[in-house]
Amino acid sequence: FFVTSRQITKLHIMSEREDIVFSRNTVEFVTVAAEYCAYVERCNEHTAKEFIGTLLKLLPLLYLKAQMLPEGERVGDDELEDFVTEDSYEVLRMNIYELLADKDSYLDVFVSEMKYSDTPVTKSISEDLADIYQDIKNFICLFKLGINETMHDAIVECSEHFARYWGQTLVNTMRALHEIRYNTLEEEEEEESNE
Repeated sequence: FFVTSRQITKLHIMSEREDIVFSRNTVEFVTVAAEYCAYVERCNEHTAKEFIGTLLKLLPLLYLKAQMLPEGERVGDDELEDFVTEDSYEVLRMNIYELLADKDSYLDVFVSEMKYSDTPVTKSISEDLADIYQDIKNFICLFKLGINETMHDAIVECSEHFARYWGQTLVNTMRALHEIRYNTLEEEEEEESNE
C-alpha cells in the first residue's frame, strides 16, 4: 500500500476543510446566527422595546462570533445558492418596519455617499436587519445541507461578506438601536408617567 504525495496533499486539504467546518468557532457562530434568524423571523411576537433589547444582546455576540470564524479559501467553483427570496426578504423587512414604526429611520455617517452629500443620509433599521438576515440565513441554509465542501465555502463567503458588507451595517444599526433603547424609549416612558 503506497500513498502518493498528491494523495497526501488531498487528504491534508480535506482535513483542513473539516477543521474549518467543525471548529468550535464555526459551531458557535452557526448557533448565534441561527438564533438571530429565528428571532427576527418572529419579530411580530414582541413589543418594540423587547425586540430592541434582545437585538442589543444578539448583535454584539453575532459580530464577535463572525470575527472568530476561521479563515480559508473557497474550494468549489460554483456560485453558492441563495435561499432568501425577494418576497421573504420584503416580508421580514416590512414586519420589522411595522414594529419599529417611526423609530425605523436613523442618520448614518458611515456611508460612502455621505462625503459627496450636503444632506444627511438616512438609513433604515428594518432594511439593515433584513440585509444582515439575508446573508446569514443563506449561510445557515447552505450549512444545513451537510455537504462539507459547500459548508466550507459558505463559511468563507459569510466571513468575506461580514468584512465587506454586513459587519459595518451591524455596527451602525446597533448605534441606532442603542439610541432608541436608552434615549427615545426612556423619554417616552417618562412622558407617559408624567401624564
